[in-house]
Amino acid sequence: MANILAIETSSDACSLALSSGHKDSSFHEIMPKPHSEKLFGLIEEMMSNRGLTFLELDAIAAGCGPGSFTGVRLACSVAQGLSYSLEIPSIQVSSLEVMAEHFHKKFLAKEIVAIVNAHMNQIYLGHFIYNEELSSSTEVALNIEEFTTSDFSSDAYFVGNGCELVKTELEKIKSKVYEHYPNAIDLLTVARKKLKKGETVRPESLLPVYLSGEEHWKK
Repeated sequence: MANILAIETSSDACSLALSSGHKDSSFHEIMPKPHSEKLFGLIEEMMSNRGLTFLELDAIAAGCGPGSFTGVRLACSVAQGLSYSLEIPSIQVSSLEVMAEHFHKKFLAKEIVAIVNAHMNQIYLGHFIYNEELSSSTEVALNIEEFTTSDFSSDAYFVGNGCELVKTELEKIKSKVYEHYPNAIDLLTVARKKLKKGETVRPESLLPVYLSGEEHWKK
């Protein structure tokens, strides 16, 4: 099994995961202070605890947002630096997809709507449809008043800190709502799939995702 380091700092959670051999290690903690103060020490500690050197890594995965401006830049810059210096591929994953993956794994959810507070009266929204694997996704930035549940089925899961901002609209349906932050252990799951499919990028292409206005990702 490939040795992959996964870094997810797009939210208030500082989250890391490491795949080595047939066992995964992870760290996930809500930190009000900048993640950069502890991130490098946590990475080194996790690697040391698993007896793994940086030269033994096969790939670096990063949650590339959307989310906190500084947090997304941190994850991407650290992943870029390690990929460059180690000459190994990078794996870019949407932080909204990281959240969706958690609920697909835990509840076998088929439809997941990840909502993150984008501030300035906006939300980041990711709409994910799963069959056995992710079959389609759309990610957009919306003004809060533009959000409507009519775009989603009654079986949809709504996840993320942005759900509180659209609570009135969500109360119109019997929705499943969970406050949730992206977790690197779920990033690791997605990264493994992408690595197996050869869906990697060069370090210089590992860039933060900032959704605004009409910008969006689709699969």
